[in-house]
Amino acid sequence: MVNRFLPRASSLLLPGYCLLCQQATKTARDLCPACAESLPWLKRHCQRCALPLADTETASLCGKCLQQPPQFHRCLAAWEYQFPLDHVIGRFKYQGHQPSGRVLAECWLDRCGTKAVNSAPDLLLPVPLHWRRRWQRGFNQSQILAEYWSKALNIPISNALKRHRHTPAQQQLNAAQRQRNLKHAFSLKNGIALCGKHLVLVDDVLTTGSTANTLTKLLLEQGAKCVDIWCLARTP
Repeated sequence: MVNRFLPRASSLLLPGYCLLCQQATKTARDLCPACAESLPWLKRHCQRCALPLADTETASLCGKCLQQPPQFHRCLAAWEYQFPLDHVIGRFKYQGHQPSGRVLAECWLDRCGTKAVNSAPDLLLPVPLHWRRRWQRGFNQSQILAEYWSKALNIPISNALKRHRHTPAQQQLNAAQRQRNLKHAFSLKNGIALCGKHLVLVDDVLTTGSTANTLTKLLLEQGAKCVDIWCLARTP
């Protein structure tokens, strides 16, 4: 835990360098203003699943959410999952580059923090990894994001969810395959009281929503009042 925040402490004494352009930054954040502005910030989007919408679109919901709403109530995302953001998330998620994760978490708060606070959730629940994948990676990126946002927003974390079945990575699967892949993959730990609570699932990227819907269904069946998704980015 201490090592995770050492780079942040050292930035108060030494000049930082932008994670994208590698130029010295004049702020405490490891992302220069020009590169921050160049990120694919989420603009017009579905108010339910955060899917990016065309500027000419007048509806507040995407076609899929109008026809078949997701299990979750709302998704808060800061970006579209596109270049160069995908590289920054990849460095955090697969290479364990903690400064990238910290900067993304901070920028997400700049963009979504007010909505997050106003929604007044009771608990943050990081999307779990199977123990084997966590052992291989050394950490759970969703857990790190949840810890940062929990501390910044003063919202407690619950590790109520457990991934008890090891499954292939979701990235290479289509929507139907993802759904089958997740069948019976998750469970709730014993003795966790969720009845009547407003819960937030924390993840790095929302793609098809299969994982989010599977976990939301499980939580609602256990009496949760509603479930939101907080993630860094939404795929177009």
